[in-house]
Amino acid sequence: MDVEIEQLRTGDRTAWDRAFEVLYAISLSVCCSTASSMNHHEQEDVAIEAVTEVIDYVEKVHSFEECKRLVVTISKNRLLDRFRSKATVKHGSGQVESLEQQEGFEAVDAAQPRPDALVLAGENLMILKRALLGVPEQYRRVVEESYLNGLTQQEIADKLGLKLGSIGVYLDRGLKALKQNLPPGWP
Repeated sequence: MDVEIEQLRTGDRTAWDRAFEVLYAISLSVCCSTASSMNHHEQEDVAIEAVTEVIDYVEKVHSFEECKRLVVTISKNRLLDRFRSKATVKHGSGQVESLEQQEGFEAVDAAQPRPDALVLAGENLMILKRALLGVPEQYRRVVEESYLNGLTQQEIADKLGLKLGSIGVYLDRGLKALKQNLPPGWP
């Protein structure tokens, strides 16, 4: 999904809609992986704040790739601000000795994905969700239950009220339809 920085600078609504989808997915991915103990509504708020802040930088960056990297940095900074604010209220002072000691904050370590991996994961998730929308519902539900929810074929049959023999067929047809809806060369 290409977003041209010049289109954003001219205020192209379609480009901004695409940019928001990509940047929001990236930011939310950062929030979920960095602050998993934070409730989902707070994570969404941080993601929206980060995307909104990126808008201020559109005139200063050279490419949309820079916007992606910027939203990762801003998201992390917003999360740190939230944890500092909670610590200040909790302890009654402006001093925070160590963010790693704060409840809910998970320090970044080498085992966590790098920001560029989060960017790619956010984009891939968005592409996959769009492609799934083009799969007929009866097949899509089986694919989602199998791959996204990790259910066995028997569990899917029980949950959806289908015959066990149909699940494999629906899964095969659903995956073929999904593949047709994905961009060429998609991983």
